[in-house]
Amino acid sequence: MIKRILPLFLLVLLVSCNQTEFEPMDVSDMLGEKIDSTYSIARLKKEFIKKDTLFSAEKIASTSDVIINGIVTSTDVEGNVYKYITVQEEMPGGQAMKFSVDVSGLSAMYPLGQRVSVRCNDLYIGTYAQSVQLGVFYVNPERNRIEPGRMPRLVARQQIIPYGLPDPSAIRPDTMTIAQIRASRGERVNKLVVIKNAFFTGKGSNSYKEPSRLTDAELIFAPSTNGIGYPQSREIQDGTGTIFIATSEYAKFATKPIPTSNHRGHITAIIGWYNDRDFPANATRNYHQLTIRTLNDLGKGFEAYHQSIK
Repeated sequence: MIKRILPLFLLVLLVSCNQTEFEPMDVSDMLGEKIDSTYSIARLKKEFIKKDTLFSAEKIASTSDVIINGIVTSTDVEGNVYKYITVQEEMPGGQAMKFSVDVSGLSAMYPLGQRVSVRCNDLYIGTYAQSVQLGVFYVNPERNRIEPGRMPRLVARQQIIPYGLPDPSAIRPDTMTIAQIRASRGERVNKLVVIKNAFFTGKGSNSYKEPSRLTDAELIFAPSTNGIGYPQSREIQDGTGTIFIATSEYAKFATKPIPTSNHRGHITAIIGWYNDRDFPANATRNYHQLTIRTLNDLGKGFEAYHQSIK
């Protein structure tokens, strides 16, 4: 018995005598390095998107580096952003891009405020419901169409390179009215904006019915769709126009009541665009929709609302 214990004792003694204090490692050393931009998002879209269609995907084929830089403005911690990140350029007039990645919990890889260099070579840029995004080549077998698909984790790690430490305070959303959002087109899609003096009207819509007054049971962000999975929309206005905020039933705040119209203030959201059908050229339609990332995107002016739902 003693013979068995002795080697273990000597091993413990040997380990305890070794140096166990290490120099602390700078977390930034675990990240990549910034790669200088060779393209803007505007130039990327202009040069590589060849088809003006609802759904498309074109390979970014170039003999030189196609690099864009920006800061991550999305977060999936509350479940209303799913398997994508939005990256916004940090320059006057800069645009934003949506990157589809087949990973849940993307905020662990690319947290809010993380700066990234994106090597776009050999990725696919295109449109999904007329909204530009970047991913991999994908053929949708149910719809028989080509569209940007979600990058596998390994591809994302190789192509989307984080550098430095995340700094959410560095994010600068544009201040816009709803009328300005409505008048904009592709150059604003995927950007983070702040709408001031905005409030919820108590109206909603979904894919199957026209906007209507919600019942008391439906006065929440996203009632269940019984597994169908389409986002629920809730109307807001700011005195210049109206627009819908879309929320997934899987968001952590899906069952929270929407603020009543007496709560008015700043709403921060990502601008989206969704058009999956061809309409006549003279049709007057608008496909903008907004996504709030967390309930904290209901900011100044909604303090009493936040207190009421605690």
